[in-house]
Amino acid sequence: MKERVIYPYTITVEDGIFYVNFIHFDNCFTDGDTLEEAMINAKDVLEGTLFVYIKNNQPLPDADFDAEKLSDNARLAYADVWIEPLVEKTRNLSVKKNLTIPKWLNDASEKQGINFSNVLQTALKKELGIPINN
Repeated sequence: MKERVIYPYTITVEDGIFYVNFIHFDNCFTDGDTLEEAMINAKDVLEGTLFVYIKNNQPLPDADFDAEKLSDNARLAYADVWIEPLVEKTRNLSVKKNLTIPKWLNDASEKQGINFSNVLQTALKKELGIPINN
């Protein structure tokens, strides 16, 4: 997988609002009251879209684009995203688990300030043979 991706997007202005649309992704669009805000939002929405693609093991589309296909009132811009932080986020997603333990064990653990999540993670890693520092 590439370390960094750069995707083109179009910016159009209508009634003073800057609209952003990523050409390569369905439902990847945003807007802003200023050009700067629209460009910041563009990067955010692209990161969110790429996160979903990576999480679902979908291939990322090629970033090729023919600028001649732009409408007259659209301008072309580019957003870049570093992929590795997104991959790491997909690896470290947390899930909430409910469990039942005896009340006396809960009370004693809370009295000692034990972090239930950490204890459960450590115990599961030990049980699965995963090094504890991972």
